[in-house]
Amino acid sequence: MNSANKGRRSFWAAAQFFFNKSFRKTLIAAATKKVRKTLTAAATKKVRKTLIGATACAIFLASCKRPLPPQTQYTFGTVCSINLYEAGSADLYAKLFSRLRELNDIFNNYSDASEISRVNQDAADMPVAVSQDFFVVLKTALDFAQLTDGAFDPTVGPLVKLWGFGKEPRVPSQEEIDAAKKLVGWQNVLIDQNASGEPKSFTDQEGAASIDNGSQDQNPAAAPSVRFAKSGIRLDLGAIAKGYAADCLVAILKENDVKRAAISLGGNVYVYGKKPGGSLWSVAIRDPNKPGQNSFMLKTQDATVVTSGAYERFFEQDGKIYGHIFDPATGFPADSGLASVTIVSKTSMIADALSTSLFVLGMEKIPEIKKSALAGDFDCVLVDASGKAYASKNLKGRLSALDGQAIDFSIAD
Repeated sequence: MNSANKGRRSFWAAAQFFFNKSFRKTLIAAATKKVRKTLTAAATKKVRKTLIGATACAIFLASCKRPLPPQTQYTFGTVCSINLYEAGSADLYAKLFSRLRELNDIFNNYSDASEISRVNQDAADMPVAVSQDFFVVLKTALDFAQLTDGAFDPTVGPLVKLWGFGKEPRVPSQEEIDAAKKLVGWQNVLIDQNASGEPKSFTDQEGAASIDNGSQDQNPAAAPSVRFAKSGIRLDLGAIAKGYAADCLVAILKENDVKRAAISLGGNVYVYGKKPGGSLWSVAIRDPNKPGQNSFMLKTQDATVVTSGAYERFFEQDGKIYGHIFDPATGFPADSGLASVTIVSKTSMIADALSTSLFVLGMEKIPEIKKSALAGDFDCVLVDASGKAYASKNLKGRLSALDGQAIDFSIAD
């Protein structure tokens, strides 16, 4: 092979080698870039899909979160139930029952640590600063004592204690009853709304107290106070405190924009807002002469239904039944001829006080009570000792008897 041919071969070999290496580099670079782009696009797409999927899943789970069922706890000496329907969260149920327990700790006569026990112990010796909750309930109770000429009396405590309700009930002697009656008298309760000086007689006080939802901080320096005019006075606010508690729960419902709820605190029921579907709520009313049975069904909305009767708490001695609602004038359990009184109203505290007042006074006092601005607008259902039922005209068409008995809708609106 001559040198020229050798040179040409070497040149083409070198060129081929150079071209192939460069080509390979370019090819590899291009392939790498394309793969990188493909992988990046695929990864981005996958991440985007994952994020969209996770977000959709979170939204779906949030929308599918089921409200808690109705909750029940024992407080105020009875079974208390609350149904928040679609607003039934653990936090809101906890807040409502916490408020109930807080109020029970204030008005519990059977606890030495309660606020009312502290007032009963010390108020004869000095003015006792009280919470706004206590003041609101006491002032309203004194309002009703004045309205009913003492038929509703928050100082009935000595009689309740004497008869042993809550512990060992018994029929005391007439001498014991007469002695206890001397300690009953709402005029002996002196209150000062702003703790600005010496407590005044209730009749000197002006202005209405308002319901507290439990969220307001109280200034101790401006706390209202209570004092008794003589020793031996004992407050018992059991005939009105549960009604106030129901109103406080409703205040919390409004604060949290709850659409509907049903509250049952023993004999105090509050149906708040519109029932699911828009129909009226159905509230059963107990038969006072048939323990454990309901005798009436009431259709209503955004209202409280409160019933008082001797069937709630009583004892029997020598064949006679003695109920827990007292007539301060006689010192004995009330005997007005009524077995139960149910009040339908917008305010549970007012309905609570009204049901007890009318149970003591009797149905003939209804027209007089209805004239009072304190009582406001209310309807009622009364059952007498013989089982005959009377109701407000306004309830006709919404109140029915479950056993088919006749209802006399003759009570004027």
